[in-house]
Amino acid sequence: MISFKELDIFFKLCEETNLSNIAKKQNMTQAAISISLNSLEKKLGEKLFDRIGRKLILNERGRLFKEKAYTPFLDLIHAKESFFSDKLQGNLKIAASKTFNSINLSQCIYKFISKHNIHITKHSINTKEILDSILDSSIDIGFVESDFNEANIIKEKVADDSLIIVSSNKELTKKEYFIDQLYKYNWLLREKGSATREVFLSKVKYQDELNITMEVSNFEEIKNILLENKETITCISKLAVKKELEEKSLFEIKIKNLKFDRELFMVYHKNKYKSKLFLEFTKYIKKCFFNN
Repeated sequence: MISFKELDIFFKLCEETNLSNIAKKQNMTQAAISISLNSLEKKLGEKLFDRIGRKLILNERGRLFKEKAYTPFLDLIHAKESFFSDKLQGNLKIAASKTFNSINLSQCIYKFISKHNIHITKHSINTKEILDSILDSSIDIGFVESDFNEANIIKEKVADDSLIIVSSNKELTKKEYFIDQLYKYNWLLREKGSATREVFLSKVKYQDELNITMEVSNFEEIKNILLENKETITCISKLAVKKELEEKSLFEIKIKNLKFDRELFMVYHKNKYKSKLFLEFTKYIKKCFFNN
C-alpha cells in the first residue's frame, strides 16, 4: 500500500530535484527521503527518477505516474484537511517587492494572522527575484508592481498605482516640465531588477543624459535623502509617499505628456495547491487593498 508520506515526498521531488534542499525544507535526513522514494519505486516496480550526478530527474515512467496520481493525491489532501477543525492552520511563505513594503501589506498580513492560528514568513526582494522564487516553489505567494508574461504564473490585480516625480523643493511645483528638463538634477533611482526603475526608464529617452547620482534599494532611505537635499529628485510610487505628500514635506513635480500608471499584482504558481488557508488569505488581501 502506497503511503501519503511517499506520495508527498514524490511530488516534492518533482518540484525540487536536489535531495539536500528537500531534506532541509522537510526537516528530514537525505537518507529518510531516499528510503521513502525507494519504497515507492519498489511498490510500483519501476524507477521514477533518473539519478544524474546529485540530481533526481523525473523519467518517462515518473512523468506518467505524476500525471495519473496528482488528482487522487489532491483528493487525499482535501480528505485529510476535512478532519481538522474549521480554524485555519498552516504556514505561508510570502515575498513582496519594496513598493508593497512601503504601503499597507504588512499591516494587512498582521491583521490576518491575529485572527487565525497560522504562521506567515515574509521576505522583501525585488520583482525578478519574486518571480524566480514562484517558479522554483520556494515561496507560495508574491506581490509585485510590474506586469509580465510568464505562462506558469497566475497574477491577480490588487491595486492601481502610479509613479510620480518627487522632490522636497517646492519651487519645482510652480510649473510643468518635459522630463528632459529635469535631467540635470541629482537623480536617485532604485536598484537594477526593480520594477519601479524599469517602468521609469522604459518611458524616458536619452537615458545617458540622465544624471543618476545614486542607486538605493530602500524607500525610507530614498525619502530621507530627498528631505535633506533639495537638488535631488526621484521617480517613486505615489502610494509610497502618500503621507509625505499630505504633510507637504515632499512635492510632486508635474511632467508634460508622460504618465507612469501601473497595476499591483498578487502572484502564485499556476499549479499551486489552493488550500483553505491559501484561499482565505488571498481573498482577505484583495479585500484589504480594494477597501483602501
